Amino acid sequence: MSEVADPSLKKRKLQEGPELEIDVSAPEPPSKKALRKAKKGKGDAADGEEPKAKSEPKSEKESTQDKRSEYGVWIGNLSFNVTKDDLRRFFTNDTSIEDATITRIHLPKGPEKFGRSQNRGFAYVDFTDKKALQEAIGLSEQLMTGRRVLIKDAKSYEGRPAKSESQGSGAEASKSGHPPSKRLFVGNLSFDVTKELLEENFSRCGTVNNVHMATFQDTGKCKGYAWVEFEELAAAEAAVRGFTLIKEEDEESDSSSESESDATSEKKAKKTRKPRMRRVWVNQLMGRRMRMEFAEDASTRYKKRFGKDAEKKDGPAITEVDGESREKPRHQKKRRPSIDESRYSKETVQKLSGAIVEGQGQKTTFD
Repeated sequence: MSEVADPSLKKRKLQEGPELEIDVSAPEPPSKKALRKAKKGKGDAADGEEPKAKSEPKSEKESTQDKRSEYGVWIGNLSFNVTKDDLRRFFTNDTSIEDATITRIHLPKGPEKFGRSQNRGFAYVDFTDKKALQEAIGLSEQLMTGRRVLIKDAKSYEGRPAKSESQGSGAEASKSGHPPSKRLFVGNLSFDVTKELLEENFSRCGTVNNVHMATFQDTGKCKGYAWVEFEELAAAEAAVRGFTLIKEEDEESDSSSESESDATSEKKAKKTRKPRMRRVWVNQLMGRRMRMEFAEDASTRYKKRFGKDAEKKDGPAITEVDGESREKPRHQKKRRPSIDESRYSKETVQKLSGAIVEGQGQKTTFD
């Protein structure tokens, strides 16, 4: 019998074809870092890197596209399925606006729905001259895909609510209008929240001095809101902001071998790394997003309610009795109005006044 040769011992046959030639004098290819810099346009090209070829100039038609101009309009109340071609047809059909006068159509994209791309319900369209701008504004309230669109000048901000001074200042201004303080009002809490959970959650912002939680009298559970008082104002501002920054400490690896020289260990010790900051959110607890705003300071609130400057309530009424002025008690019960007996019969007056009415009927007996 002939022995079967082991297939692993067989030699592979060389592929027939030209030999691979390598140019040793060719420059070294650029590194990934150099390619990233070249893509972002930062810095000069790395040594040995060929400069990027300039892109070919765009044609006249392409250069006019996506170009902003002084004559632009804002169009709103759009259907989410409207496209740029629909906008172009809307402005050019049955109007004297030519296609060449439209220099740019900016239609911001919104989230996809059922796998289809949608817009955000508004767009910006730029024109070359003022005449086209005025004619485009005149098309406002016209139907487009079943909706009456609103068109106005892109530079006109009429009708937009003015920003108040308190807006845009971050945690310095609160929605409630109270100035920044160490005391916060926390709302939209779960009924199962406890003081310990609130203190643990907000202690990441800073030291918590006191937590006052409104509870139901029968069950003792949270009513859905509480007050948290911090030791520092910066901690309260971080809580209103919704997050705080915490330094990340890099764990030193203990796997260094004993064979490392003292010189290398000294170099590692000299290296100083910048502390990395990690954002920790504190605006959610037990699956609910809390509503946090600055509250009045406890002393300020007490002075407003019970201090000298507190609004004085109306005192007791003063009545005159027999020529003398007497104070009427504040919580005196009101007397029932007297009944005019001249308008009703005696029996009716007795019923209305609640008196006992004597029976006036005849007694009937049966044998």
